[in-house]
Amino acid sequence: MACECTLTLLLWPHALRHAKHHHYTNHMTNGETWVPSTANPEKASVKFAKSPIGTIRRIVVVALLGWYTYLFTNATGAKQNAGQSHFSPSSRALFKAKDANLVRASNLGMIACLAVLAKCVSVWGFSAVFFNYLVPQTICNFYLCAITFMQHTHESVPHFNSEEWTWLRGALSTIDRSMGSHVDWRLHHIVDSHVVHHIFSDMPFYGAKAATPYVKEHLGIYYKSNLGSKVLGSEYLGYWKDFYSSMSRAVVVGVGEDNFMWFR
Repeated sequence: MACECTLTLLLWPHALRHAKHHHYTNHMTNGETWVPSTANPEKASVKFAKSPIGTIRRIVVVALLGWYTYLFTNATGAKQNAGQSHFSPSSRALFKAKDANLVRASNLGMIACLAVLAKCVSVWGFSAVFFNYLVPQTICNFYLCAITFMQHTHESVPHFNSEEWTWLRGALSTIDRSMGSHVDWRLHHIVDSHVVHHIFSDMPFYGAKAATPYVKEHLGIYYKSNLGSKVLGSEYLGYWKDFYSSMSRAVVVGVGEDNFMWFR
């Protein structure tokens, strides 16, 4: 718990909500993160969000505030759960009554972390804490937001209303990507073996990469990936190019002929 609290991850609330993300992947009303809007694509605000300036603004907000707005207001979660705080044991849309003490324990861990940071500022000064803690922490949190977004966002990946959603459809609404072999390894292959991670969520990370070729063969056309995208020969840069493209296109969804919700 101490390690998670140092990154403002809130161990138990994060674990509980991540479990729900797995249970309701790409569900429009029970989904945990990055639930898209159903607004009219001709709406001025949607057109702005898809514009270069709107996309850049969206990315900056996600990078600097995304994780914190998610924790405090459940931003990007299902619309009916907006405003629910991961710090509050009484957030009934997020937690069950039996989880209250776990949420309180995580809050105590956060308070202890803030006290340590305050002590560090008093000893080494704000500048040292800013560059050695806040900047790396912000980058870490941005990766967390961006990776979660990218693993379930693609033109070939639908969302589902309650009538159409099943656990398997949700789990298969996952796409393997790559940041390049070195970064994939450093991130324990969560980016390039995410399909397996959702189908077999109890599997240790070191087994997911080895299992991916077998799962891919078994799933056939139902396996989704977007690998090999490069910029200047770099898959890492290619990943972030795709991230920009996805942020500019994946804004709203509408009902398709199959009754699934597709980006438009």
